[in-house]
Amino acid sequence: MAIQKVMRLAKTASSRETKILEGLESYYKGECSLGYVARRLRIPIRALMDFMTKEELPYYWDEEDAKRGLKRLSELRSTL
Repeated sequence: MAIQKVMRLAKTASSRETKILEGLESYYKGECSLGYVARRLRIPIRALMDFMTKEELPYYWDEEDAKRGLKRLSELRSTL
C-alpha cells in the first residue's frame, strides 16, 4: 500500500516537472516571458526562479543563454 502511494506521488511530481520543463522550453525559444510561464503553470514566479536555480538553468539574456538553457532542459528530460 505504501509503495503504491510513493509511486503515485512520484508520477505526479514527474508530471509537474515535465510541464515546467515544457514551459521553460518556450521561454528559451523566445516565445514567452518567464512571468507568462509561471502564470500558465499556476505557480508563483519565485517558485519557478527557485526551480531554475536548483536545476542550474540560466536566465535568458542572449542567444548563448538560450542554447545553454535548451541543452540543460534536454539533460533534465533524460533523467525523468
